[in-house]
Order: sequence, then C-alpha cells, then structure tokens
Amino acid sequence: MRKLILAPIVIAMLAGPAGAAPLASPGVINNWPDLRAAFVKCWTVPEGTEGSLVSFAFLLDRDGRLRGPPRIQGRVLKGSQEAQQKFLASAYGTLEHCLPVAISPSFRASMGETLVNLRLVNTPREPSRNLGAWMSIFAEETKPR
Repeated sequence: MRKLILAPIVIAMLAGPAGAAPLASPGVINNWPDLRAAFVKCWTVPEGTEGSLVSFAFLLDRDGRLRGPPRIQGRVLKGSQEAQQKFLASAYGTLEHCLPVAISPSFRASMGETLVNLRLVNTPREPSRNLGAWMSIFAEETKPR
C-alpha cells in the first residue's frame, strides 16, 4: 500500500516544477547550431584530401530525412583520383550517417521549407558564414580535442 501512495509523489518529483518546459531528449535537434554540431560529429575526413571542399544544398522533411537527393553547389577536389573519390564519398556519407535526425516540434515549425546549405571544407579554417541554414564545417573541427 505504501508503494502505491509514494509512486505519484516520485513521478511528480521526476517531472519537475509544474508548467516547466519538457527537457529535450538526447539527440533531438532544437536549432541550427544543433544540426551543424550533428554534421560535425558525422563527418570523417579522409587522408590526402587537403584543399578539397564540397557544398551541398538540400531540404529536410518534417521527419528529419533528406527530401530528394542533395545538390552539389560546388566542389574543389584535390589529391589523387582515389583521394578525390574518398572525399566525395565521405561528404555523401556525412548525410547518410547523420540523417534522419530527430527535429523538435518548435524547430520544425521555424525551419519550414528552408534550403540547407552545407559546406564540408578540408582547408585551414577561414572566416565563413555559419548563420542559420548556411553552415561551413572545417576538417579541423572533426578532430578530437
């Protein structure tokens, strides 16, 4: 009987204060910086591709999946033919491994039909636009610290 009485109290304590916003689940994307951080974690930069970059444009559906294939907006591929192929494969692999993502309802509402522009760059870091759906990720960001 005691357990039944304590159960609602324990549940109320775990739920937090009344009216508090629910905590986001781990891995839920709540904003553009969260999405960028997810791409940083997913990109593996192949050796021998220094100087290479690729820029994608794509849409995400409401479930965080690619909506159609990504378009290559531009690319510069350096190194041997094999290294160039590995760089492109790693760039596409970033999207394959990262997506779909769990998008929070509030971010989904603000994201709407926004075209995402993602640049994966294997050059020394330089000033670049990282504003909303415009994201540049430099190879050095993917290295463990």
